[in-house]
Amino acid sequence: MASTKPPSRVQTPARNVNHVVLGNLVLKPWNQAIYPADLVTKDTDRLYVCRWCFRYTCDAGAFAQHMRVCEHRTTPPGEKVYDHGGYAVWKVDGQDHKLFGQNLSLFAKLFLDNKTVFFDVATFLFYILTFTDPDPDKSDTYHVLGFFSKEKLSWDANNLACILIFPPYQRKQLGKLLMGVSYKLSGWDTDSGGHIGGPEKPLSDLGQKSYDRFWAERVARYLLQEKKDGKNKSKSNPGESDQKKPATPKSARKRPLRETMTVEEIGQATGMLNEDVITALKTMDVVKTGASPKKRKMGRLVADDNAVNIRKSDVWAWAQTHNLALDDPVRADGFLGEWAPKIESEEEERISSEPG
Repeated sequence: MASTKPPSRVQTPARNVNHVVLGNLVLKPWNQAIYPADLVTKDTDRLYVCRWCFRYTCDAGAFAQHMRVCEHRTTPPGEKVYDHGGYAVWKVDGQDHKLFGQNLSLFAKLFLDNKTVFFDVATFLFYILTFTDPDPDKSDTYHVLGFFSKEKLSWDANNLACILIFPPYQRKQLGKLLMGVSYKLSGWDTDSGGHIGGPEKPLSDLGQKSYDRFWAERVARYLLQEKKDGKNKSKSNPGESDQKKPATPKSARKRPLRETMTVEEIGQATGMLNEDVITALKTMDVVKTGASPKKRKMGRLVADDNAVNIRKSDVWAWAQTHNLALDDPVRADGFLGEWAPKIESEEEERISSEPG
């Protein structure tokens, strides 16, 4: 394959690649290619890219030979950090896998018009989304569906630099899966030095649209969770309950309870920046500004200190209209290693608290 050496740092003029062969898929690039001129000639009809390591060539024979012996044919590089339902996310350090990071970035540039890294990949982490069919008769290997990258050290608390789901796999909610993983991996809900953050900005038009929906769904799930004993418990339907509730006195029904919280508190509970929480509320169009009405209604929330009111019924109506499932698509039990749920430590704490 032609890409055994890192591309030159010298910027070359953009050139067209008419078609990209990714494994057994033939894709039409959205943007001009920026592959090195000495390796990919101008107006190349077909560029062959390995679907596992993203090395590239214009030679069909060399491509076929490489595909038979690619070192990443059976296992992606890096460390698996998430695995559920056939979908897995692998953490790839750009310092340890420079060529992989550079080749992936060059391929991504065909479908991204900004925010791609080409050479200085050592300061970035790449999170690769793969799918392996549980039925071994249908597939003998994995498929790379997309990725997101993030800086190892971000002064702006960015949990994501760029994200791409490859065109054949778009519109399958996979972007939301990677966005959710990026928030979990920022460690905002742990005591290990994590932080609240968000994607690198400014976002592209498509990126802004995708995040507006993702943020709205994230906040809606939080607001529609029932709270018990100070802990959130997600329900598939807000009206369901695991046990019969005591009858509510008539006096209490006359003056329903109101829950008051600030935008910052919502952000602390979801790992989102205040500005992104506000964007989510505006996307759902559930913000009621101005003075509170004289007659209070059930399920009203005060979202910040400036008398912004949110009815849970409006949030629930938005969720129903947009077919929102209240269960988070990112499964907590899917995380591995340091991100895995601390079930054993909780069990040990329970046992130690029991009387001898």
